[in-house]
Amino acid sequence: MTTAAAPSPTTDELLDRVDAALDQLGQLVAAEGRDDLEARVDGARARLDRPTTVVCVVGEFKQGKSSLVNALVEADVCPVDDDLATSAITLVRHGDAGRAVVRRRVDGDAIAENIDLADVQRFVSEAGNPSNEQRVDRVDVLVPARLLSEGMAIADTPGTGGIRAGHGAATLAFLPFADGLIFVSDATSELTQPELDFLAEARSRCPNVMLALTKIDMAAHWRRVADLDRAHLVRMGLDIPLVAVSSLLHRAGAEGGIDALVAALRERIVIPARTGSAQRIAGEVESLVASLVGSLAQRRAVLDDSASIDELEARVNEAVQRIEHLRGPGARWSITLGDRMGDLSNDASFAFRGDLRELTRTHEESIEALKTSEQWEQQAEQLQRDLAGVVTRLFEVIETGRANIRAELVEQLAAEDASLGGADGLRLRELDVGSLWRGKPLDTARAAGKAVSTGLTGLRGAQSGIMMFGMAGQFLPAATATLLVSNPVLLAAGAVFGGYQLVEDRKRKVAMRRQTARTQLRQFVDDVQFQVSNDLGTLVRSIQREFRDEFGALLVELQRSWAESLQQAKQGLTRGTEERAGEIARLDTLSGELRSVHHTVAQCVGQLAEQVPA
Repeated sequence: MTTAAAPSPTTDELLDRVDAALDQLGQLVAAEGRDDLEARVDGARARLDRPTTVVCVVGEFKQGKSSLVNALVEADVCPVDDDLATSAITLVRHGDAGRAVVRRRVDGDAIAENIDLADVQRFVSEAGNPSNEQRVDRVDVLVPARLLSEGMAIADTPGTGGIRAGHGAATLAFLPFADGLIFVSDATSELTQPELDFLAEARSRCPNVMLALTKIDMAAHWRRVADLDRAHLVRMGLDIPLVAVSSLLHRAGAEGGIDALVAALRERIVIPARTGSAQRIAGEVESLVASLVGSLAQRRAVLDDSASIDELEARVNEAVQRIEHLRGPGARWSITLGDRMGDLSNDASFAFRGDLRELTRTHEESIEALKTSEQWEQQAEQLQRDLAGVVTRLFEVIETGRANIRAELVEQLAAEDASLGGADGLRLRELDVGSLWRGKPLDTARAAGKAVSTGLTGLRGAQSGIMMFGMAGQFLPAATATLLVSNPVLLAAGAVFGGYQLVEDRKRKVAMRRQTARTQLRQFVDDVQFQVSNDLGTLVRSIQREFRDEFGALLVELQRSWAESLQQAKQGLTRGTEERAGEIARLDTLSGELRSVHHTVAQCVGQLAEQVPA
């Protein structure tokens, strides 16, 4: 009689095991009085339970985007009146109580103001904020929604008003920084070719794209439209799932397809994000356990052989002095950090200016062939897309440089490990400088078990937080999206070519209008360059501070590990023989429990990696 094989654990079960192992690890380090390590464990647990994943909701005007967002978060957070078109981004995140923060520009400065939920409409709707005249970058709305509690942040974007222009260009440019996209199209008509083209480009930039067919309660023939849309997607070679939904039916308590969409979001975005976090956390657990086990080994060695206390004290003093040097401004890694960040700033700025020069030259040449207002509108849309692409490439350069700098710093600090060693005869595991940052994977794409063609996996929400569109985040220019949307070139198109007639002075008028177009082109490019250059400097400085604080904190942790090893060892020597034997047994048990936690996390993460689709 054969015994049926036990079913493989589900993703949720494996993640729960990792969570439980982190709880156990937190208790173990707390019992040792290592509040610094306990804080690292708490941070790891928070990243596992709620990794930040960003999902954009995009579509043409009046397709039901805001109603869909409200249905997903089970709260009225986005204005949905038929006369209220969205003019600014609303970012809905998890919070303990319903509140909102508006982030906007006043006299060129970024400010954040707390507002009531009832006032959100005043900042994000076209009626309350026409053409985004209040210079709103975004409005953050925090609500205690079940879906958001798992780490998702949902961005309700302004209607694209022509999917290839304005907001559409900004959306496509910043999709590499998002984890997912819900494209909204209502069931009253099938997808248009511009919408399909947008989806094709979006799919190449974002790993997870879904199509929500909204307002099925209003269209008796919605199933026919759904079939046509699926056929269009197949024809375009787009593997994009379609989910038919009705926010109205969902609010009425009927089956409106929202639950199916939530399940798809959770399967395709939330769980993979938590899995990626677990894989990164496994490396952090390995380094943390290695650090603590090494410290325990130091103490055990002294208890087992009291003569080694002098040797340990000499080694600790040497190590502490060396770490003090590493924490100082004259340390090699600190000098390297300053040099490399300066190089990165110069290289990124040079590449950005070069791209803008080439873009300006190309569009000025194209302007010479313009003859109708329709041609200029098409040219303006292309300008928006090209500028958005230039900005995106700039931040690709920044992220690549950031990863390279981190790799160099890790290599330099790990090389310092040899200088922290002591006598060869000491029978214990050496504390390893390099182990302290092995938990920070340099290749995020490989650590997550996926390969994303954009090369920007490390920038997505799971690692870098809310960073897309015109949001005042760490990696995006705060007003670029606003410039792309409130485009002075596009808005002036009517003034340039309005009422164009073939008359006797045609050549003179065409020359004048082309000159006006060139002036507007240069002004628009100059506005974007001014804003992005300012944000570039801010970004580079924030990256430098981030590296300085991160590696500095890790050096403090290492220094404390050495010092506490010596202190605990000296205290152990004051005990009697029986007490020392008991302490040795306790240290052995604790080391075994720590290694067991590491083994559990590594095993679960290995199984998680097998379940993540390639």
